[in-house]
Amino acid sequence: MSLVQFKTWFSRLLPVVLLVTSATSATAQGTVSGRITDAGTGQPVPEVRVFVVSTNIFGITNADGRYTVRNVPAGSTDIRVLRVGYMEQKKRVSVNATQPTSLDFILTAAVVKLQEVVTTATGDTRRVELGNSIAQISTTDILQNSATKNIGDLLTARAPGVQVLPATVTGGAARIRIRGTSSLSLTNDPIYVIDGVRMTSDNGSSAIGVGGTTPSRVGDINPEDIENIEVVKGPSAATLYGTDAANGVIVITTKRGRAGPARWSTHAVGAAISDRTEYPRNYTGFGHTVANATSRPLCILATISAGTCLSDSTTSYSPLQDKDNTPLTLGSRRQLGLDLSGGNEQTRFFTSAEGEVENGVFKMDDRSIFRLDSTGVGTREEQLNPNRYEKYSVRANLNSALSPKLDISVNTAFTKSDQRLPQLDNNINGLYFSLLGGPGYRTPDNLAAGGGNGYGNFVPAEIFQYNTSQSINRVLGSMNANWRPTSWLSNRGNIGVDYTGRVDAQICRRSNCPNFGSNRLGFVTNSRGNIRTFAFDLGSTATFDLTSNLNSKTTVGTQYNNYYFDRNTANAATLPPGTQTVSAGAVPSASSATTYTKTLGAFLEQSLSFRDRLFLTGAVRTDQNSAFGTNFQKVVYPKGSLSYIISDESWFPHIPTLNQFRLRSAYGSAGQQPGPNDAIKFFAPTTTNINSADQGGVIFSYAGNAELRPERASEFEGGFDAKMLNSRVNVEVTYYSKLTKDALINSIVPPTAGAITTTLTRNLGSVKNAGIEGLINAQLIDRRAFGWDVTFSGSSNVNKLVSLGDVPPQIGSTIQQRAGYPLNSYWSRQITGYSDNNNDGIITFNEITATDTAVFLGISIPKYEVVLTNGIDLFQKRLRITALVDGKGGHKLYDNTDRIRCVSLGNCRELIDKTSSFDRQAAVAAVRGAGTILDGYFEDARFIRLRELGATITLPKSAASRYLRAERASIAFSARNLRRWTRYQGTDPEANYNSAGDVPFDLVTPPPPSTFQVRLNVGF
Repeated sequence: MSLVQFKTWFSRLLPVVLLVTSATSATAQGTVSGRITDAGTGQPVPEVRVFVVSTNIFGITNADGRYTVRNVPAGSTDIRVLRVGYMEQKKRVSVNATQPTSLDFILTAAVVKLQEVVTTATGDTRRVELGNSIAQISTTDILQNSATKNIGDLLTARAPGVQVLPATVTGGAARIRIRGTSSLSLTNDPIYVIDGVRMTSDNGSSAIGVGGTTPSRVGDINPEDIENIEVVKGPSAATLYGTDAANGVIVITTKRGRAGPARWSTHAVGAAISDRTEYPRNYTGFGHTVANATSRPLCILATISAGTCLSDSTTSYSPLQDKDNTPLTLGSRRQLGLDLSGGNEQTRFFTSAEGEVENGVFKMDDRSIFRLDSTGVGTREEQLNPNRYEKYSVRANLNSALSPKLDISVNTAFTKSDQRLPQLDNNINGLYFSLLGGPGYRTPDNLAAGGGNGYGNFVPAEIFQYNTSQSINRVLGSMNANWRPTSWLSNRGNIGVDYTGRVDAQICRRSNCPNFGSNRLGFVTNSRGNIRTFAFDLGSTATFDLTSNLNSKTTVGTQYNNYYFDRNTANAATLPPGTQTVSAGAVPSASSATTYTKTLGAFLEQSLSFRDRLFLTGAVRTDQNSAFGTNFQKVVYPKGSLSYIISDESWFPHIPTLNQFRLRSAYGSAGQQPGPNDAIKFFAPTTTNINSADQGGVIFSYAGNAELRPERASEFEGGFDAKMLNSRVNVEVTYYSKLTKDALINSIVPPTAGAITTTLTRNLGSVKNAGIEGLINAQLIDRRAFGWDVTFSGSSNVNKLVSLGDVPPQIGSTIQQRAGYPLNSYWSRQITGYSDNNNDGIITFNEITATDTAVFLGISIPKYEVVLTNGIDLFQKRLRITALVDGKGGHKLYDNTDRIRCVSLGNCRELIDKTSSFDRQAAVAAVRGAGTILDGYFEDARFIRLRELGATITLPKSAASRYLRAERASIAFSARNLRRWTRYQGTDPEANYNSAGDVPFDLVTPPPPSTFQVRLNVGF
């Protein structure tokens, strides 16, 4: 359906809807009101959702626990109440059209707190009605009790099936994968929806690289503004989100005000950040030859074994372990935030403001500071920190009930951030390349020649002269409206704009940077980009009781998403002394880029509820997308699900310990759009010479593919939920199987096609992911003096590349894509054995046996993850202690750091030190003897990490009032990434040089640091 066709269809449908709604609006209606209290304390319970069953009518209790629901159809009806932390209740009441009806509820607290209502593409839905699994994360307790600073931290180890590779440096991005990876050519990141509209979530959002670490636009969102996060895990649940939703959807709901007096809350955070990694030492072997007795740093084990070098001594040294020479320091983080919320039953508001500054674990030395000070740029603190992140954000959310039938919400947020990233990772000018690439001894440094002082190519004083920064100004705004003209019809509309102004800059002033290439002559880059996402979502839901036992809910809707990105970059090389602008450079250059995609989709969903225990849902969505080929106009995604609370049946066996048992299953499809330009035939500009004069021209660059269509993922999932022991224990188990077809692969184009580009993107491959997820929440003890709750979760995923179509295996030096094996798997010639034949204590290349060809060695992403969270409450819940342990395994990690040190830099221990293990000697001898034998550097990367540890003290109300003049207060001490246990011999099994990629590599990159935090929460 084209946009013009949709407008025509909608203009014809609207009068019909208005006619029907006006004709039914005269139905007799009444009002239901009452009060909801806690069974244990008798206190009012605010924020309870009060629903009229089989209709779209609802209300919310105020701070006094009172509610009023208007326009309730007269007659006998059911009222249901839902609140996080309480057991669901339903009562039948007779509604009188002539006078108000009173109905009170007394809620029993649920020991295991679950969100009974979840957000879907068609609106809020009860969890028990869904046939698929949706993970929910309530942020308030996490933020107040743990060292969490961004959405990546919020998601880490919180939901089975959701794997997070954390950021390793200040300002870096986390990598999030839901139920494995499915695409060879496209992103495997999920999409993000905030307050009902799509937001920009670009990972790798930077025009200037520093080696591998990149920022992400997800990091702009302030976690303190988030009420909860829901993870829609796969196509069976994400069908109605359409094209781009195949990798899952992360749905964010920000905080809302509560009816009642204005409530002030503030928080202050102070944290220390530390790199506690045990880095390897650099080695040098001194020796001499028979012909020359002068000792020089030339001996390695291979030459010693061959007798061509006689060893004199072996030295080792690490700048990282020398407190007088290390560039590592104690980083810091400070954060201060304030929010205000309140209102009445008609209008509620939430406003917040926050500022945070984080300084990474790197420090300038005196020479670096001197050079930066001479420019007069930035504050002293900014000059002292080569890795810094500073962010300020404000938010205002307003909810208003304009009438009993119409309510709207307006959500606005503004974020301003500035950050600086040092040269890191896979980068010859990077810090860790020099830290881990130096000799095994300390020598005087030489800034003019580069290196020295125990470092490799360059010392930090030179490396930190690269000033790479990014400035962000971002506005996020959305408006949501709900119109309920009748008791059976509800209409909703969501519209939003997400705009980001991005400025990336890099400067290396003349005579300052490392002596590499022409960098000493100075250069400057300034790149300005605009990122805009515009989206709207319209839908109507009709609810009917077909019979006394059968309820019907029909939803139709449409969604539109428009993404636009443009960038202009100016560069200049050879700067005059003292200058820092592009216009001052002697060798200027410029580039620009534009990306534009749009999607229009429409969907229909039909749900049936039988006796409020059996729920059937069927749906279909169709999409058009600007990236599709011209011969492929639209795609259709179906969906079906079943949820059955089988324990409610009279014939179900009575089990005293079982409160509820639910079976569920779902099937659905979703897509992943091609690259914006993959389907387009285009030309590239060039310069040609005509009559001895340069003229502009174009050449045929890319052939395009008019048949190009989206990657299509179809998924089945099934499982069960159980509540046991008076709902003290909750169990969820899910099995899923996802098959992605039409996977995009770059195939070879024959030269006769005439295009410069020799590849063409085609829909050829298929990929399968299958796995199981489990979750157990249990309140083992819940007494006044002592409480103990436990959450255990686990997930596993088996990935397989089913087919590459007519394309041969894609073979790289370490990563290969072969049908029948996992995506992005490790391949190499394998060491099959070794033996010290001459008994000299050294393994050489001729003492090793290996396969003649590359063989499969392992997968590059974790196959399984297990998480154990313990919470203990003491002293009438005044002290809460929490601990989260996270373990991953079943995969390997390419320790490219050690390979580079052994092969290119020649300073690893197993190359020089005879006391190193035979395994490590064999690994280095094999790769130096034959570069295709990398077996020894694909290491078992399984690990267990004490991810979080915290203790929160809640002050008595009297103490908070007396000492802080506050209503409530708490202080939390927490630590993150406190300790790990692993067999991995590299720096860290979670080290990853490229957060935007699918294949993690330990490639001269820092590991995740440890954080120690104190947080004060005060409410008025």
